[in-house]
Amino acid sequence: MTLKFLVCGLEHTGTTLVTELFRQIPHLDSGFECGVLLNDSPADFVDTQPFANNMLEGWGITHEQLEACCQAKNHDDFYRLLMQSSSTISDDTTEIFDKTPRYLFDLENVLRRAVVPAIVTYKDPRAIVYSDYRRASPPDFYSWFDTYSAEKISYMQISYMEYLKHLKDQRVISVGLEALTMNARPTMEAMFSHVGKSFELSYAIIPDVKFDNVRSNVVSADIAFEFRNAFTQEQISRIEKEFSYFDLWFYN
Repeated sequence: MTLKFLVCGLEHTGTTLVTELFRQIPHLDSGFECGVLLNDSPADFVDTQPFANNMLEGWGITHEQLEACCQAKNHDDFYRLLMQSSSTISDDTTEIFDKTPRYLFDLENVLRRAVVPAIVTYKDPRAIVYSDYRRASPPDFYSWFDTYSAEKISYMQISYMEYLKHLKDQRVISVGLEALTMNARPTMEAMFSHVGKSFELSYAIIPDVKFDNVRSNVVSADIAFEFRNAFTQEQISRIEKEFSYFDLWFYN
């Protein structure tokens, strides 16, 4: 199969960093995001937004090429045509993987559509809130948090239930961003082994970062724990209380 594995997880939990690590393997590459496995058939994907439109730039294909991929009879043929059409993956690529965070939201069905290993990323809910807070840049934490938390928790619950459902699934390995940064080598070795690839220490330093939202070319703990310096203890306690449902994602 052209597609070798999947990377998914809640948004901003390290999926792109994981992508960059795997891109160090010769002849293996990926575009930014896909999303075709959200549909039972590639034919339905052309109208699945914003994923279909985002693929045009993320994989370096035209709308006509995307339509041709969506005419594939199955997902395997879709990925084969995509690899042939993409202008953003390296010329020597013989295998691709699909990094789409949203797959976690419907992981059971996604794994039914593609019989390949999957990596699920997650991070401490306090760090998740900080990522969203930093992007929103509100003037006041508490007024922002009061309107943000209920909707965010509702969204996260679906992904968390999928995460719990697949904890013992041998096709799935779950990787916390904190474990990846604090216990880097064993965690990376486990990820690579899970998808049938050998880890080399040189992969931990990324010489050619492809995607702009990766903030470092090395695996660093700074990003995972930024919230500790950015939030007060009172704010952290409020987050811990509101997001306590996601207990397995807290890193202490």
